[in-house]
Amino acid sequence: MTKEKQMARVQFSEMVAEYAANSFLIDNVGLDLFIGADIEKFIAQNAQVIYQNIDDANFSGALIHYRGKVFVALNTNQSLRMRYYSAAHEMCHLAFTKSLFGSDSKKLNDMALSASFDEERAADHFAAAVMLPKDAVTKIWDKYVQNQPEPPLTMVKEAVIRIANVSSVPYTAVFRRLTELNLLSNHQLIKWDETHWQTYLAQSDFPPSLLDQKIPFKQFSGLADFVQAMVETHQMTFMEAANLLTDSDPQRALKYLNLRQEQVERLASEDDDE
Repeated sequence: MTKEKQMARVQFSEMVAEYAANSFLIDNVGLDLFIGADIEKFIAQNAQVIYQNIDDANFSGALIHYRGKVFVALNTNQSLRMRYYSAAHEMCHLAFTKSLFGSDSKKLNDMALSASFDEERAADHFAAAVMLPKDAVTKIWDKYVQNQPEPPLTMVKEAVIRIANVSSVPYTAVFRRLTELNLLSNHQLIKWDETHWQTYLAQSDFPPSLLDQKIPFKQFSGLADFVQAMVETHQMTFMEAANLLTDSDPQRALKYLNLRQEQVERLASEDDDE
């Protein structure tokens, strides 16, 4: 793929994602509010959420289809603001899967069928657009920098941190979004990652934020009931059930293993009788 075609694909995917985020927000919370931690609530209303504690910086979340059911896995071994942002990324995949864009769902799903659509690129942009809506960001940015077209660097840093805390998203995501919306022309901080922002915070007057902390836990609400229903309707074996519940419900997993063992022994006994 040529550089021009790749750029066109990126632009198309991000345009669709911006449109999708606006449609989702209009249908649920509006464009002038920050959705924040509620992003996980919206996911839970449309899928089974699996919270996992995985010590792997490369794994933040995933959308899983299994036997007609949709699960969203989120890694709790990351800061809260990173977890919410990861949830927003998965919300994009979920919204396209379940057509959660209100009256714009069909149009958006048709656009997503285009060969020019890159779903992962779109999900990254959707996360920024849904967590940092243009109207809300523009209004609060103008207030924090006192409507200055080119605010001093110190004011930029403080505004980025304040917006990140109000919206519950990573600092790098705020800086990138401000640049995308042409609100920030000073790109001196463009190479800053979350570590750079944490270093700056440690030397600043900002109090520590819980959003920068990890709250590792495991929770698989609804998974046990789903597994039981699948077993009872003979759509899942005892072994499959045990494997699925090993982490979330070890006691119930052991129960299915015992049932599997009883099944094997019974079949062996029947073979001996013959």
